[in-house]
Amino acid sequence: MIGDQCPRESDILEAIAFGRWPDGCRDLAAHAAACEMCADIVEVALALHDDREALCRAAQPPSVGMVWWRATIRARAEAARTATKPISVLQAIAGACIVGAAAGLLTVVWQSMHWMDRLGELAVQLESRRADIATASTFATGHGLPILIAVAAGLVLAPLALYITLADD
Repeated sequence: MIGDQCPRESDILEAIAFGRWPDGCRDLAAHAAACEMCADIVEVALALHDDREALCRAAQPPSVGMVWWRATIRARAEAARTATKPISVLQAIAGACIVGAAAGLLTVVWQSMHWMDRLGELAVQLESRRADIATASTFATGHGLPILIAVAAGLVLAPLALYITLADD
């Protein structure tokens, strides 16, 4: 023996790993019976080899058809995700257009509110036609509230629609 190892140790491990122990190597079996270190190695290596063989027999890998089916399903799912990316971009652009349109509508409503303020000032200046202008102002104010409510609803619903559009399922 050299140091703590026997020179035949690797031969014994190889014979056990390849299933040639003990029938295919009588001289190694005789050496293991005489060498205490090799006898320990044989005992441990046989236990590990037997456990490996038992686990390999007990393993139940999926069938080839099942593996193929799963790979096909995965490929289809990836293709679907790839196909929906441009749609998501277009949905984001549509959401931005909705927000832009709502901002434009809000601007128009805001400007009309300034116009109604000027209309009120004009009503004060024109005493002779005050009753007619007051009636027109009341009519505009009565219809301005529904427009304001519609714009407010659009401003509330636009971010919600954008969220629903851009949310990944």
